[in-house]
Amino acid sequence: MRDYATDNAVEPDRPISMLAREVGVHATMLAPIIVDGEIRAALTVGTTDPYRSFDAIERQELLAFADLAASALRAANERRERERRIGRLSALNVLAWQLAAVHEPFGIAKLAFDAAATLLRRDSFSVARYDEKSNELEFVIEAHGDDATAGDTRVSVGSGPTSQVVLSGELFRTPHEVHLPMKSRGKLVGVLACGTDAPNTLDDEDVAVLQTLANLVATAFENAGALARMRELYLASVRALAAAVDARDPYTRSHSARVAALSRGIAEEMQLSADQARRIQLGALLHDIGKIGVPDAILNKPGALTPDEWVMMRSHSVLGASIVNAVEPLRDLVPIVRSHHERYDGAGYPDQLGGDLVPIEAYVVAAADAFEVIVSRRAYKPAQTIEYACAELLRCRGSQFHPAVVDAFLRLIERDRAQGAAQLRRIAGIHHEDIEDVPGPGVLLEQFAASAQTHGRQLAILQRLASEISAVLDIDDLAERLLRIICEAMGYENGFLLTLDDAGGHLVIRAGVGPSASYVGQRLPRGQGISWWVVERGELQNVADGRLDARFYGPSEIRSVLCVPLQLGDERIGALGVESTRLAAFGREDEELLTAVSHQVAAAVRVAKLHQAAKIAAATDPLTGLPNRRTFFERLERELANREGAALSVAIVDANGLKALNDDYGHAAGDEALVRVGGILQAGVRDGDLVARIGGDEFAVLFSGAPFLTAERIVRRLAEQIANSTLGGGRRLPTIAWGVADASAETTVDALVEAADRAMYRQKQLMRKRTPA
Repeated sequence: MRDYATDNAVEPDRPISMLAREVGVHATMLAPIIVDGEIRAALTVGTTDPYRSFDAIERQELLAFADLAASALRAANERRERERRIGRLSALNVLAWQLAAVHEPFGIAKLAFDAAATLLRRDSFSVARYDEKSNELEFVIEAHGDDATAGDTRVSVGSGPTSQVVLSGELFRTPHEVHLPMKSRGKLVGVLACGTDAPNTLDDEDVAVLQTLANLVATAFENAGALARMRELYLASVRALAAAVDARDPYTRSHSARVAALSRGIAEEMQLSADQARRIQLGALLHDIGKIGVPDAILNKPGALTPDEWVMMRSHSVLGASIVNAVEPLRDLVPIVRSHHERYDGAGYPDQLGGDLVPIEAYVVAAADAFEVIVSRRAYKPAQTIEYACAELLRCRGSQFHPAVVDAFLRLIERDRAQGAAQLRRIAGIHHEDIEDVPGPGVLLEQFAASAQTHGRQLAILQRLASEISAVLDIDDLAERLLRIICEAMGYENGFLLTLDDAGGHLVIRAGVGPSASYVGQRLPRGQGISWWVVERGELQNVADGRLDARFYGPSEIRSVLCVPLQLGDERIGALGVESTRLAAFGREDEELLTAVSHQVAAAVRVAKLHQAAKIAAATDPLTGLPNRRTFFERLERELANREGAALSVAIVDANGLKALNDDYGHAAGDEALVRVGGILQAGVRDGDLVARIGGDEFAVLFSGAPFLTAERIVRRLAEQIANSTLGGGRRLPTIAWGVADASAETTVDALVEAADRAMYRQKQLMRKRTPA
C-alpha cells in the first residue's frame, strides 16, 4: 500500500504513479491474477479518502476477486482455444468439399496452399507427388511467402527431407520445416511440406492439422486419378462402339476415328469451348453408331441405293440417337448423332432442320464426315484428292455446310498444307490397329454403365447427406437421419451407425434401422463386435454369414453384415454398417458405395461431435464438470417463472481457506479440493436438484420443490460431511460456509441469490468470531 498524495518520492518517469498523485490516491492495494501458475495480470484498487486504509479482510476480498478473474481468464483462454480448434476443423471440412470439385493436380495443391494460410503460419510450402514406378518425386506446387507457382521439378528419391518421408513413411521434422506423408487408404501418394522463417514455430497440434491437410490432398489426388481413369474408360467405350460399326465395312475401317480427329481440329480452329470440343470429338466417334441396324448388303453395296434402301440408310441417325440416349453418360451426344446429316439450308435428314436450329457441333461433324468420305475409297467410288474435297466444301458453303465451319476447316487445311500437310497425313494414317487393343464394345459398355450408375448413386446420396450436415448438429438426430438416407437411397432395410466415445474405450450405437434399432444407446467395450475390428484396423468387413463369425454381435435374425470404418485421415470416428437377413447379401458395388459415402458421414459426425463438445463446454465448469454459472442462472430463471406457487430454495456455498491451501500446497491441491467439494455436493442432493460452480470457490444449489427447512437440513448435512473429509495425503478438506434462501411470491432471480449470499456471509462472520486467534 502506498500514499501517493503525500509521497514526495513518486517517480516522475512512471506515468501511472504520476496519475495516482494527480488524482490524490492515498492508498492502493494490488493482487496478482495467476493462471496456470503464472502471473498474467494484476487487479488494483485505490482510494482518495485520506482517512481510509485497507484491512486484512479487504485484502482477502481482493485476492478472492483476483481468483475469480483468474478463473474467468482461464475459461476465456480455453474457450478461445476451443473456438480456434473448431475453426480449424471447419476449415478442413470446407477444404474437403472444395477438393471434391477440383481434379487438376495444381488446382488441388493450390487449394491446400490457400487453406494452410488460414490454419497456421506458413512461410514456405510445397506438395510433391510420388511416382512409385520411377521412384521419383514430382513437385506440383512450390511457394515462398504468398507466391505459389506450379512446380516443374522432378527428382529421384535421395537423402533429402522429402525423400526421407518417402523412405520411412513417417514425417520428417526440422526446426524450420515439417515434411509429412500424404497417404490415402494406407498408400503413400506424396509429400507435403510446410516451413516457417522463425524456428520451432509449428507445435504438435499444427503438425497434426498439417497431417490431416496432407491426407485430404492425397485423397483428392487419388480421386482425381480415379476420375481420369473413368474418363479414359468412357472414351474407350466410345471408341469401341465406333470400331464395332467401322469393322462391318473394310472400306470404312477407322472412318469414325479420322472424322473425330478432323472434327477436333475444326473445333479448336473455331475456338469453341473445351466442353464443346469434347462433345464434338466423342460425337464424331459415335456419329454412325446407328449403322449397326443397317443391313450389310446396303452398307457394302457397290452401286447406287434404291429409294427403299435410302430410307433404311437414312434411318441410322435416328437409330444412333436412340442407342446413345439409352446410355446415361452419352446422352449429351444425342444432338450430334441425330443431326449430323442435317443441312444448313434445311434440306437434310431426319428432321429437315437448318440454320441455328441445328447445333454447331453437328455442323462440325457433318463437314468432317463429308471431307473424310470424299478423300477415302468406298465400295461405290474411288478416293478423291484434297483439292477436290476443298472445292466441294466451298461449293456447298451456305447450302449443305455451315459457312463458319467451312471457313475454319479450309483455314486449317491451308495452314497444314503450307507446313507440309503433317496433320492431314497423320489423320489419313489412322488405322484400325490403333484402337484394336480396346476391349469389345459389349463387355466394356456394360462395365462403364455399371460404374456410371454407381457413381451417379454416390453423387445423389452425397447431395442428400450434404443437406443434412448443414441442417442438423445434434449428433444422435444427425446419425439417425444420415443412416436413414443411406438405407433408403441404397435400398437397404437394416443398418447401424456407431461412434467412438470421447475416451476412445467404447463404441456408442447412435442409430439403427431395422432390428438394430433396439440396440441404440448401448456402449460396446473394446473388442466387442465386428464394428470394433473395423474401427481398430481401418478396414471394411463384408461378412457373408454372421452366425459363423465369432466377432458378430447383434440381432439373431441378421445373417450378413457389411461394415466400413468412419475415419478422416488417421482420425477414427466410428463405424457404419448395413445388414441383411439373407446370406451373402452384399457385393463389390455395395462395398464401393458404402465406402464412398463413409467419408462424408465421418465428416458430418465429427462436426456434430465438435458441436456437442462446444455446447457442453459452454454450459459446464471445466474443472469440476458441474454446470457453470450461466447454466445455474438460466435454470433458476425458468424454475421461478414456472413454479406456480411451489416451494423453491437456493443455497450459496463458499469453500473456506482455499487461498491458504493454494499458498501452502499449490493450486493443484486447491483444484483437488474444489473438485472434491463439488462431488460431495452433487452426490448428496436429491434427484432433480442442481449443483453448480458459480465462481472461484463458490457453489450454488437449486432445490426444486424444497422449502427453506428442507434445503437447510440437506446443506447442513453436506457441510458436516465435507468437514469430516480429507484430501490426498491426509490433508483436511476445507470447510464450507453456506446460506439458504427460499423464494417468496414476488422474488426475482437476483433477489433470491442475494438473500442466500447474505446468509452465507453472516455465517462466515460467525465462524470467524468462533475461531480463536
